[in-house]
Amino acid sequence: MKIESALIEKARQLLETSRSIVITNHINPDGDAMGSAMGLYGVLKKLNKPVNAVIPNPYPDFLRWMVGAERVVTFEGQEEEATALVNGADLIIHLDYNAFSRSGGMESLLAESAAQKIMIDHHQQPQDFATVTFSDTAMSSTCELLYHILAGLNWEGYIGQHEAECLYTGIMTDTGSFRFNSTTLYTHQVAGALLEKGVEPNAMASRVYDINTPFRLKLLSTALNAMEVMENLPVAIIKLSARDLSENQYKKGDTEGFVNYGLSMLGVKLSVFMVEKDGLVKISFRSKGDFDVNLLARAHFNGGGHKNAAGGASDESLEATVNHFKEIIVDYRDALEKA
Repeated sequence: MKIESALIEKARQLLETSRSIVITNHINPDGDAMGSAMGLYGVLKKLNKPVNAVIPNPYPDFLRWMVGAERVVTFEGQEEEATALVNGADLIIHLDYNAFSRSGGMESLLAESAAQKIMIDHHQQPQDFATVTFSDTAMSSTCELLYHILAGLNWEGYIGQHEAECLYTGIMTDTGSFRFNSTTLYTHQVAGALLEKGVEPNAMASRVYDINTPFRLKLLSTALNAMEVMENLPVAIIKLSARDLSENQYKKGDTEGFVNYGLSMLGVKLSVFMVEKDGLVKISFRSKGDFDVNLLARAHFNGGGHKNAAGGASDESLEATVNHFKEIIVDYRDALEKA
């Protein structure tokens, strides 16, 4: 697959002439956000580019094996250093997000920066803030899109095993291990190319998924015990309170993938996971078929994402948020039945 040559050349010019490059990703970085950041960081380091990675807040422990992750600067906890790096950059690369609001506490810092900007993302409805925008919602992940860009730059040779493992992680996690309908022929071709670089699929899956602690499994048990399937609607609701998290010694990343359990049930077309933390109710949506959770999240929960995977938030209580969701989802009965 080829990326538009004019965009590639604009990006090349920025990358080759910049004196200070900062790579960023979105708040609560996941496998695709960190995989793309560390994959690109490794390539640029091999090219002797002056690059730093600055992220909004800490990433999950199960991604700490990534080479270069120990040099990442986290705005939350390292605000002075992060601010200095962003203010000193003449090129900022925005990975896996397409709106400043998705950068958490870094929003105003990035929005006010006079640096040139490159956006590489696969989510819907990107903001128009970048000098060069690579945006393709047909891509399974930002890591897949990034691979095609690196290939267009003729930099595939700088993708070693470590960089390939990072890119593969983003593809693997954002496709649900190649199960989601975002997985295409091109996705498998890119994954195959990364395997040729030395990626071992079983080892990668173990690093990312075989990370359960007794407390995480108990937290999952708590969530599943409270799961509710709505009457006369193919909808599953999973929820966890702040107390549930506290009692099970919650750590960042512990609830990763919980939303998918609802969707694994026979007949369920929409799974919703709500978790109470940081003074908000964070919401994850997953759907099957043609039911568009991006539109649902944008319309009612200040969120967005993809057609079959999106997120949002509510400043109401957990109970009130669940009740609000139940009230509005009835209006989507026809869409769910047709999905």
